[in-house]
Amino acid sequence: MKYLLSRLLLVLLLLGTLSGVAFSQKTFEEKRKELLQQQTNTRAEINVLDRRIKTYEQRVNEAENQYDQLYKQFENVNRLLSLQDNKIVNLQKEQSQIQEEISITEDEISLRERELKHLIDNFKEILTYTYKKGRTNNLELLLTSSSINQMLIRSYYLRKLEEQKKKQAEQIQVRQQELKKVKEDLQDIHFKNSLILDEIRQEKLKLSDQQAIQRRNVEKIKQESTNLLAELRRIRQQRENLENNFSNLITELDRLRDIEEERLQRLAEARKIADDARRAEEVAKYSTPTVSSYVSDETFSAMERNFSVSKGKLDWPVNSTTVSRKFGVTRNPLYGTRTEHNGINIVTEPAEDVRAVSDGQVIEIMPIVGYGNVIFVKHGSYYTVYGNLSSINVQKYAVISSGQVIGKAGTQISEMGETIFFGVRKNTTNLNPENWLKPR
Repeated sequence: MKYLLSRLLLVLLLLGTLSGVAFSQKTFEEKRKELLQQQTNTRAEINVLDRRIKTYEQRVNEAENQYDQLYKQFENVNRLLSLQDNKIVNLQKEQSQIQEEISITEDEISLRERELKHLIDNFKEILTYTYKKGRTNNLELLLTSSSINQMLIRSYYLRKLEEQKKKQAEQIQVRQQELKKVKEDLQDIHFKNSLILDEIRQEKLKLSDQQAIQRRNVEKIKQESTNLLAELRRIRQQRENLENNFSNLITELDRLRDIEEERLQRLAEARKIADDARRAEEVAKYSTPTVSSYVSDETFSAMERNFSVSKGKLDWPVNSTTVSRKFGVTRNPLYGTRTEHNGINIVTEPAEDVRAVSDGQVIEIMPIVGYGNVIFVKHGSYYTVYGNLSSINVQKYAVISSGQVIGKAGTQISEMGETIFFGVRKNTTNLNPENWLKPR
C-alpha cells in the first residue's frame, strides 16, 4: 500500500509540474505583430513606388521617335528603372520579413507539439495506472487504511487524481485547438509568401523588359551623337556655373560678415564716446545692419555641431528616396563620356513639398541654368543646396528649422522634370549627400 501511495503522489507531482509549463504565446504574438507592422510599412512604400512607376510607364508609352522625344523617353525609362529596382528591394525586404514570420511560427508549432506530446504521454500514464489498478484497487486502498485520518487523506488524493485526469484531458483538447490554429496561420503565411515571390518575379520580368527598351533607346540615341560635344560642354558648364555661384556666394557672405563684425565693433566703440552729440552721431552712423538678418557666430556654431553629428541621420528633403543620378563622376550611358555631378537627383511627386534637412539660414535664392530655381542654406561651415524647385516658400536670409517646407519640387515642365537636385558641401568641398541622409 505504501508503494501505491508513493506512485499516486509521484503522478500528482508530475501533473503539477506539467500544468505549470509556460507557453510562449505572448512572445510569439508580439513578434508576429511587429513583423506584420513592418510588412504594412514596406507595403506602403511599395504602393507609393507603384504609383510613380505607373506615371513613368505612361510617359514612356507616350514618347515619340524623334530625337528630343527619345531623349525624354530615355530619362523617364531611367527613372522607371530606378523605381522598379527600388520596388524589388522593398519586395525582397517584405519577403525576408515574411520568411522570419514563417520561422517564428514554425518554432511556435514545434514548441506546442512538444508540450502537447508531454501532456498526452502523461495522460496515457494516468490512464494506464487507472486501468491496471481500477476502482477496486482504490476501494482496497481506502478500506486498508489504518485510521480514519489516513482514509480521508487517501480519499482526498484519489479524488484529486480523478479531477486532474479530467483537467488533463481538457488541456489536451485546448492545446490541440491552439496547435491547429497556429498551423492554419502558417498555411496563410506560406500563401502570402508565394504571392510576394510571384510579385518579385513579375517585377523582375518588367525590369528586364524596361532594360531592353533602354538598350534600344541608347542605341538609337548614339546614332544621333552629333550633339555629343555640345551636350558635354553644356553639362560641364552647368556644373561650373553652380560651383562659381556657390564660391562667389560664400566669398560675398564672408565679406558681408566681416563688414558686419566691423560695424558692430565700431557701434560698441561709439556708445562709449563721452560727448553726447558726437556719440549720437557715431551711433546713428553705425546702427544700420549690413545684412537684413544677421546670425551670430555662436548660432552658426550650434547649427554646425548639430549638422556634423547628424551624418547618416538626416531626413530626406522629400518623401521619395529614389535617386536617379548619383553623386560624383558618372558615365553618360548615351555617349560613354564621364562627367562629375556635385549632388544627387531625387525622383519626386510633381510639386512635392521640399523640406530643410537641418536648422540653418537661407543665404541665397537664384535661378541657375541646368538646375532651375536654387536655394542655398548655410549651417555653419556646412551648406545644403536644393535645386529644380517649381516654387519657393522662404526669403533670402530667413532662419529656417529642420523639416520646414522651403519650396516645391519640380513638375513635368520644370528644367529637370519631377525631381529635385540636392547637394551637401563643407566650405569648398562637395560631399556625397547619400552619406548624410538616413539609409533607404
